[in-house]
This record gives sequence, structure tokens and C-alpha cells, in this order.
Amino acid sequence: MAAWTDEESTRLTELHAAGESLTFIAKEMQRSTETIHRHAERLKLSFDRTRTAKAAEAKHVDNKARRAALEERLLIEAEKVIDQMWSETLVFSFGGKDNTYEEHTLKQPTYSDQKTIAQTVATTLNAANKLHEMNAGQQAEKAVSALVQMQGALEQFAAQYEAEQQGE
Repeated sequence: MAAWTDEESTRLTELHAAGESLTFIAKEMQRSTETIHRHAERLKLSFDRTRTAKAAEAKHVDNKARRAALEERLLIEAEKVIDQMWSETLVFSFGGKDNTYEEHTLKQPTYSDQKTIAQTVATTLNAANKLHEMNAGQQAEKAVSALVQMQGALEQFAAQYEAEQQGE
């Protein structure tokens, strides 16, 4: 790739001042994030990781909502499919020397079709349950994250306290 220019340094500084993320700047300048990071450090620019963390958290919340909506849709579809198990069904075929179309209405699907319906419902319910489990797991991840942050704060507090005690 071409050598880094003074114009790129200026552009990097402008984008950084505008509050753009490292990833956004890299895409905008068509450079790798490593290159942007290296030149940002050289220019004494740092990226606020709290904004990145907040954006990631917002994305997790959005994805959780999407999974919940998808889970609900899967459950609704499973209900529709299971209702087909006992509904009238149209069977048809093409055949004979003239390849004629024949159809018949049955009181309910054939046993083979009922088995397929049951398998479809089971697959749909399994997918809905997986989504539910994924969303439930998010709560555990948040708890672990909070505990890790608390541990870091306590370690920092302990180090400061120890330094103060030694200074007395």
C-alpha cells in the first residue's frame, strides 16, 4: 500500500475530532485498522473505548429483541403447521399415458405427511428454544461482565489504598 501522507494525518485528525470510531476511519480512509491505530498513536490520538462498549451493548440489546421476535414468529408458525395435521388436505398427481392431472381431498393428511408435519413442528420448536436459550444466556454474560468490572475496580481501589498506607 502507498506510504502514509501528511494529508492522511490531517484527515485522520479531523475524523477523530468528529468522534468517528477507529473502524469507521479505517473504512473511510481505505486503510487497515492497524495502520490507523499506529498513526493515531503517533499523533497522540486515542479512541474512547466506552463509546465502543456502549455501541456493542446497544447491538446486543437489538439482537436480543430480534431473537425474541423471531422466536415468537417460529412459535406462531409451529402452531399453524400443527393445525395442518388434522385438516383436510389436497393430494394430486400427474400420470397415465396422457400425463393427466388427478386430485382428491382427504379428511386429513396421510400418515407419511403427518410424520413430516410432526418433524417440521419439532424442528421449528427446537429453533425457537435455541433462540430462547441464547437470550437467557445474555443475562449470565452481563452478570459475569459486571463482576469482572467490579473486580477491576476493587483491585484498583486496593492498590490505591496500599499506596496511601505506604505513604503515611
